[in-house]
Amino acid sequence: MFAPVSVDGESMVPTLEDHDRLILNKVSNIDRFDVVVFPAPDEPEKQYIKRIIGLPGDTIRYQDDVLYINDKAVEEEYLQSSIESYATGGNFTEDFSLASKTGEETVPKGSYFVMGDNRINSKDSRFFWIRRCNYCKWYS
Repeated sequence: MFAPVSVDGESMVPTLEDHDRLILNKVSNIDRFDVVVFPAPDEPEKQYIKRIIGLPGDTIRYQDDVLYINDKAVEEEYLQSSIESYATGGNFTEDFSLASKTGEETVPKGSYFVMGDNRINSKDSRFFWIRRCNYCKWYS
């Protein structure tokens, strides 16, 4: 039911830091914005930790650092400090649509669209789908 997990990398900064420890809950339901752990599609011996952005049937779009789910703007409070401190003058999260990244208009049934909180340094659903994952809670 529960398992320890250690964060390896910076894709979830500032929410989770490299070497943070988490308790994995393997029996919870998955909701939007939950942090999840799943087998890395490109490296089966590794696990990735990301945030659920899109659920099956959702449309996803980013424009000017605003997330749109099903054409409605959604606030991502967990990114506010990162967006404010991003000093390049560009967007913290690149503009894209689900269709432009995946070729799909909506998140397919049985899949999730996930992203790391460190949008500039995260290998996530902008590059692959996930089809199974485990809900993860962390305790500080």
